[in-house]
Amino acid sequence: MMKAAGSTPNPTASIPPLRLVLVGAAAADAAAGVEDAASRLAALIGVSALPPLVAVSTDGSDVAVDLLMAELSGRGGSWLVPLPQDPGRLQPWGGRWSELLGAWRQPTVLLIEAPQADAGLPAACTALLQCCGVPLLGLIQWGGLFDREARRRDGLPWLGVLAQGDSADADADLALCLRRRWSQIAAEAN
Repeated sequence: MMKAAGSTPNPTASIPPLRLVLVGAAAADAAAGVEDAASRLAALIGVSALPPLVAVSTDGSDVAVDLLMAELSGRGGSWLVPLPQDPGRLQPWGGRWSELLGAWRQPTVLLIEAPQADAGLPAACTALLQCCGVPLLGLIQWGGLFDREARRRDGLPWLGVLAQGDSADADADLALCLRRRWSQIAAEAN
């Protein structure tokens, strides 16, 4: 049955499993933070935490990364996988993770460390991912105090904060916002 143009999505329609890549906007030495955040976020939203997404190809071949992405796309269930590398950096295999995630239409969440939230990095990384066609669910601040009003003013798709301590309210808000955004993107894809 075809959906009429302009019709509203069916709220009772089945939502596909949540399958996300978590990328960080940080220096290479902060990559471990992406892995730590991915474990916390996966537990928070109730999905499987997968090992980090890493492609090692020194011969310039993109076959290895295409196989890696095909394997990832074929995984069942709901999952979250960290990408502990700069998504805009040219890789030894001759491409950028941002381009690869966009080509595979892989839903992604961008992790921003608290000290960087007020800088230009969140906007630059968001623009890079959007330019490459990456389905970006939004940005998550890693740690620190979340200034909701400042985040609204910057016009970026912030989802909330992943607190590095015990913050049940912030965690619940983030989980709810992430699930809502996933439902919205899934409905738009149908």
